[in-house]
Amino acid sequence: MNYEELLAYLDLEGPEDFQYFEAMADLLESEEYIESEAIYKLFDGADKVLVSQIADEYFDDIMEGLPEDSGEIYSLLSQIKMSLVGMASNIEEVDDLRKFADEIYKFRNWFCEETEVELRPQGGGAPMFQCLRDAITTARMEKLGGDQFGYDFEGALNYELDSYMMSFAEMVAAEDYDGDTGVIEFDPNEDDLYS
Repeated sequence: MNYEELLAYLDLEGPEDFQYFEAMADLLESEEYIESEAIYKLFDGADKVLVSQIADEYFDDIMEGLPEDSGEIYSLLSQIKMSLVGMASNIEEVDDLRKFADEIYKFRNWFCEETEVELRPQGGGAPMFQCLRDAITTARMEKLGGDQFGYDFEGALNYELDSYMMSFAEMVAAEDYDGDTGVIEFDPNEDDLYS
């Protein structure tokens, strides 16, 4: 899907219309291939503050959809959320925008294609395997009275986060920064700063 096709798919006249949760969900959950350049062009013309807010809402929503006892995948998604929201909040140069768009591209491929969650029917039977996106949908249906499953997220823990520089507001929220430098480096391999 190229840029023009992406705008049509998201039902947007232009990137400035990327203002709603549904557009982020459609972008990140689409089964269609989307060119990385199309994602870059979309965010180049979008309001970066709104993009950050929508990304924050989106991750809160999918994390709420996780089944009970999904600690490791919940923690990973929390780190991905912190990374993407932080990147979107700090886009000042072309390189910042490119890095954010590339990370969105990487996330959606991982979320919809590269992950493998094992679902074991509670009533017995053969296990089935779904990508993380679909497993979260199944867990939501389960909460509404659908079939019950046990979930093994081991095959969905293979997302590699890059370090990035946190903004001053993020540092204050984290309550762990050196006031002399004005920034701290977030390392995804360290403990969650918000725990």
